[in-house]
Amino acid sequence: MSKGVTFNDNHGPVTIFDESGSARPSILGKLIEIIATSDQSDINLDRDPAEIDVKVDFNDLTSHKWIIEEYIQSSLLIDESIEALNQTILNGSTKLKRQMKIFYNRALEKYSINIKPFDLEKLKSNSDQVVDEVILLTKRFVKNSSDLKNGYFEEDIDYGVSLITSYSIIECIVLENPNDHN
Repeated sequence: MSKGVTFNDNHGPVTIFDESGSARPSILGKLIEIIATSDQSDINLDRDPAEIDVKVDFNDLTSHKWIIEEYIQSSLLIDESIEALNQTILNGSTKLKRQMKIFYNRALEKYSINIKPFDLEKLKSNSDQVVDEVILLTKRFVKNSSDLKNGYFEEDIDYGVSLITSYSIIECIVLENPNDHN
Protein backbone atom coordinates (compact mmCIF):
# COMPACT_ATOMS: atom_id res chain seq x y z
CA MET A 1 0.00 0.00 0.00
CA SER A 2 1.42 3.39 -0.95
CA LYS A 3 1.79 6.36 1.37
CA GLY A 4 0.45 9.79 0.57
CA VAL A 5 -2.75 11.52 -0.28
CA THR A 6 -4.85 10.87 -3.36
CA PHE A 7 -7.39 13.33 -4.67
CA ASN A 8 -9.91 11.72 -6.99
CA ASP A 9 -11.87 13.86 -9.43
CA ASN A 10 -10.15 17.05 -8.29
CA HIS A 11 -11.05 20.00 -10.52
CA GLY A 12 -9.23 22.81 -8.77
CA PRO A 13 -6.09 23.73 -6.92
CA VAL A 14 -5.27 21.97 -3.66
CA THR A 15 -3.25 23.82 -1.03
CA ILE A 16 -1.82 22.03 1.98
CA PHE A 17 -0.10 24.00 4.73
CA ASP A 18 2.38 22.48 7.15
CA GLU A 19 3.27 25.30 9.50
CA SER A 20 4.72 23.35 12.41
CA GLY A 21 8.01 24.42 13.89
CA SER A 22 9.57 26.78 16.37
CA ALA A 23 9.90 30.50 15.88
CA ARG A 24 13.54 31.45 15.35
CA PRO A 25 15.20 34.74 14.43
CA SER A 26 16.16 35.04 10.77
CA ILE A 27 17.73 37.47 8.36
CA LEU A 28 14.47 37.51 6.38
CA GLY A 29 12.50 38.26 9.55
CA LYS A 30 14.83 41.16 10.36
CA LEU A 31 14.48 42.50 6.82
CA ILE A 32 10.69 42.32 7.10
CA GLU A 33 10.92 44.27 10.36
CA ILE A 34 13.03 46.97 8.65
CA ILE A 35 10.60 47.16 5.71
CA ALA A 36 7.60 47.32 8.05
CA THR A 37 9.03 50.24 10.03
CA SER A 38 10.27 52.23 7.04
CA ASP A 39 8.61 55.39 5.79
CA GLN A 40 6.27 54.39 2.98
CA SER A 41 5.05 57.88 2.11
CA ASP A 42 5.67 57.38 -1.62
CA ILE A 43 3.16 54.49 -1.76
CA ASN A 44 -0.32 55.92 -2.00
CA LEU A 45 -3.21 53.51 -1.95
CA ASP A 46 -5.76 56.27 -1.44
CA ARG A 47 -8.09 56.57 -4.39
CA ASP A 48 -11.15 58.57 -5.22
CA PRO A 49 -13.74 55.84 -4.75
CA ALA A 50 -16.44 55.43 -7.33
CA GLU A 51 -20.08 55.55 -6.37
CA ILE A 52 -20.96 52.25 -4.72
CA ASP A 53 -23.66 51.22 -7.21
CA VAL A 54 -21.47 52.19 -10.17
CA LYS A 55 -18.59 50.10 -8.82
CA VAL A 56 -20.81 47.05 -8.17
CA ASP A 57 -22.27 47.25 -11.68
CA PHE A 58 -18.89 47.95 -13.30
CA ASN A 59 -17.35 44.83 -11.74
CA ASP A 60 -20.46 42.69 -12.35
CA LEU A 61 -20.62 41.75 -8.67
CA THR A 62 -23.78 39.72 -8.17
CA SER A 63 -23.81 37.18 -5.36
CA HIS A 64 -21.58 39.31 -3.12
CA LYS A 65 -23.73 42.44 -3.11
CA TRP A 66 -24.47 41.58 0.51
CA ILE A 67 -20.92 42.53 1.45
CA ILE A 68 -21.52 46.05 0.15
CA GLU A 69 -24.64 46.21 2.33
CA GLU A 70 -22.43 45.27 5.30
CA TYR A 71 -20.33 48.34 4.60
CA ILE A 72 -23.35 50.62 4.20
CA GLN A 73 -24.89 49.40 7.46
CA SER A 74 -21.63 49.52 9.42
CA SER A 75 -19.71 52.41 7.82
CA LEU A 76 -19.51 54.35 11.09
CA LEU A 77 -18.09 51.32 12.91
CA ILE A 78 -15.58 50.75 10.11
CA ASP A 79 -14.48 54.40 10.04
CA GLU A 80 -14.05 54.50 13.82
CA SER A 81 -12.15 51.19 13.76
CA ILE A 82 -9.78 52.43 11.02
CA GLU A 83 -9.19 55.61 13.04
CA ALA A 84 -8.40 53.51 16.15
CA LEU A 85 -6.07 51.33 14.06
CA ASN A 86 -4.14 54.41 12.90
CA GLN A 87 -3.83 55.59 16.50
CA THR A 88 -2.52 52.18 17.57
CA ILE A 89 -0.24 51.41 14.60
CA LEU A 90 1.66 54.02 12.60
CA ASN A 91 0.18 54.02 9.06
CA GLY A 92 -2.12 51.15 10.07
CA SER A 93 -4.72 51.80 7.36
CA THR A 94 -2.01 51.98 4.69
CA LYS A 95 -0.56 48.67 5.88
CA LEU A 96 -4.05 47.15 5.89
CA LYS A 97 -4.69 48.35 2.33
CA ARG A 98 -1.33 47.04 1.21
CA GLN A 99 -2.12 43.57 2.61
CA MET A 100 -5.60 43.54 1.08
CA LYS A 101 -4.05 44.53 -2.28
CA ILE A 102 -1.77 41.49 -1.98
CA PHE A 103 -4.81 39.28 -1.32
CA TYR A 104 -6.58 40.82 -4.33
CA ASN A 105 -3.57 40.22 -6.58
CA ARG A 106 -3.36 36.60 -5.39
CA ALA A 107 -7.05 36.15 -6.19
CA LEU A 108 -6.52 37.64 -9.66
CA GLU A 109 -3.60 35.26 -10.14
CA LYS A 110 -5.67 32.26 -9.04
CA TYR A 111 -8.24 33.03 -11.75
CA SER A 112 -5.54 33.88 -14.33
CA ILE A 113 -6.70 37.47 -14.68
CA ASN A 114 -3.99 39.56 -16.33
CA ILE A 115 -3.16 42.90 -14.74
CA LYS A 116 -0.86 44.25 -17.49
CA PRO A 117 -2.90 44.83 -19.61
CA PHE A 118 -5.80 44.40 -17.26
CA ASP A 119 -8.31 41.78 -18.41
CA LEU A 120 -11.47 43.53 -17.24
CA GLU A 121 -13.83 41.12 -18.97
CA LYS A 122 -12.29 38.12 -17.21
CA LEU A 123 -12.52 39.94 -13.88
CA LYS A 124 -16.19 40.70 -14.50
CA SER A 125 -16.95 37.05 -15.21
CA ASN A 126 -15.09 36.00 -12.03
CA SER A 127 -15.71 38.95 -9.69
CA ASP A 128 -17.69 36.98 -7.12
CA GLN A 129 -15.06 34.21 -7.05
CA VAL A 130 -12.31 36.83 -6.67
CA VAL A 131 -14.14 38.31 -3.66
CA ASP A 132 -14.59 34.77 -2.25
CA GLU A 133 -10.85 34.21 -2.54
CA VAL A 134 -10.04 37.54 -0.87
CA ILE A 135 -12.37 36.61 2.01
CA LEU A 136 -10.74 33.17 2.30
CA LEU A 137 -7.20 34.59 2.29
CA THR A 138 -8.14 37.27 4.81
CA LYS A 139 -9.83 34.79 7.14
CA ARG A 140 -6.88 32.40 6.98
CA PHE A 141 -4.47 35.26 7.70
CA VAL A 142 -6.52 36.50 10.66
CA LYS A 143 -6.91 33.02 12.16
CA ASN A 144 -3.12 32.57 12.05
CA SER A 145 -2.49 35.95 13.66
CA SER A 146 -0.91 35.89 17.09
CA ASP A 147 -2.71 39.18 17.83
CA LEU A 148 -6.07 37.43 17.90
CA LYS A 149 -6.35 36.26 21.49
CA ASN A 150 -8.69 33.62 22.88
CA GLY A 151 -12.25 34.65 23.50
CA TYR A 152 -13.22 35.64 19.97
CA PHE A 153 -15.88 33.54 18.35
CA GLU A 154 -15.90 32.29 14.77
CA GLU A 155 -18.82 34.66 14.18
CA ASP A 156 -16.67 37.60 15.33
CA ILE A 157 -14.02 36.63 12.80
CA ASP A 158 -16.54 36.19 9.98
CA TYR A 159 -18.15 39.55 10.70
CA GLY A 160 -14.80 41.34 10.98
CA VAL A 161 -13.48 39.80 7.77
CA SER A 162 -16.64 40.77 5.88
CA LEU A 163 -16.30 44.37 7.13
CA ILE A 164 -12.60 44.53 6.22
CA THR A 165 -13.33 43.11 2.78
CA SER A 166 -16.23 45.49 2.21
CA TYR A 167 -14.02 48.42 3.28
CA SER A 168 -11.36 47.26 0.81
CA ILE A 169 -13.92 47.06 -1.99
CA ILE A 170 -15.30 50.52 -1.26
CA GLU A 171 -11.76 51.98 -1.04
CA CYS A 172 -11.02 50.44 -4.48
CA ILE A 173 -8.28 48.17 -3.16
CA VAL A 174 -10.27 45.05 -4.07
CA LEU A 175 -12.08 45.05 -7.42
CA GLU A 176 -11.61 47.75 -10.02
CA ASN A 177 -12.43 51.42 -9.80
CA PRO A 178 -14.45 52.49 -12.87
CA ASN A 179 -12.62 55.84 -12.75
CA ASP A 180 -9.37 54.02 -13.60
CA HIS A 181 -10.80 52.38 -16.73
CA ASN A 182 -12.13 55.30 -18.76
